[in-house]
Amino acid sequence: MKFKSEFISSLRITFLKKTVLKIFGVIFFLISIGCTEITTTIPLTGSTPSLSPVSVPTRSQSPSFSSTTFTAVPSATLDISSRNPATHIADQGVCSPLADVPLIGLKAIITQPFIMPGIHEDGSFLDSGHHGLDLGSYDISGKQARGQPVSVALAGRISSVIYDRPPYGNMIMVETPFESIPPALVTSQSIPKGDSVYTLYAHLQNPQFFQLEQKVECGQHLAETGMTGATGGPHLHFETRWGPPNTEFPVMASYGTDIKDEEKKYYYLWRNSGVYHVFDPMELLSPLDFIAH
Repeated sequence: MKFKSEFISSLRITFLKKTVLKIFGVIFFLISIGCTEITTTIPLTGSTPSLSPVSVPTRSQSPSFSSTTFTAVPSATLDISSRNPATHIADQGVCSPLADVPLIGLKAIITQPFIMPGIHEDGSFLDSGHHGLDLGSYDISGKQARGQPVSVALAGRISSVIYDRPPYGNMIMVETPFESIPPALVTSQSIPKGDSVYTLYAHLQNPQFFQLEQKVECGQHLAETGMTGATGGPHLHFETRWGPPNTEFPVMASYGTDIKDEEKKYYYLWRNSGVYHVFDPMELLSPLDFIAH
């Protein structure tokens, strides 16, 4: 009986040992699985972190500025030689019309894009669509503000200087002769040899003093962004056209109760006659976007 009792006790101990070993085996197996899953979710050293999206100004077709207070930004003395080289395309002779914004950054601050106006059967343009490009004016904190430096986008000569007349407010226009037009633009627009490109800068404040026919260089300071003319907020309105050379616009206005016939005549010649062919300013400022089209 004593031997039988000892034998049974031995079996029980052996069974318990095996059971404990199995339990430890299962626990070890589960732990190893858990460790494998954990290690697969830990980013490897040197992996690319996820970045928060950069906040950029959003486009608004119908902005409301009535509740916004705009503060003027002090004028700055601009040194073209020290300007960020990214604002200039040396081989094409094109500069950013906003001196503090490189050409590659202009897309991010478009508040209203170019919209091709309707065309009559005789080739004249309707005063519809949006004949130019609106570039928002922002201070260093990203808030809309007047006073950002406006520069010559394409070298040439002054063909118009208008002070505080609707719809452009303070406006400066520059004519660029055929020989100085970027070749890519000549090709894409099929500009006839001898014609000129005209660039218009509107809603300006603190314009520099210029005389008609005065020569200006790419990147030269013209004025500052403002709110003159028909505008609800500070921005640069920038238009581009090509047409017959050596044209001056000594006066220009429309949409006012005191508009003179001479002002209407030049406004119609520029905007509606079809003599000057309007095109998207980004075709000048960002030509690579149009090569594939």
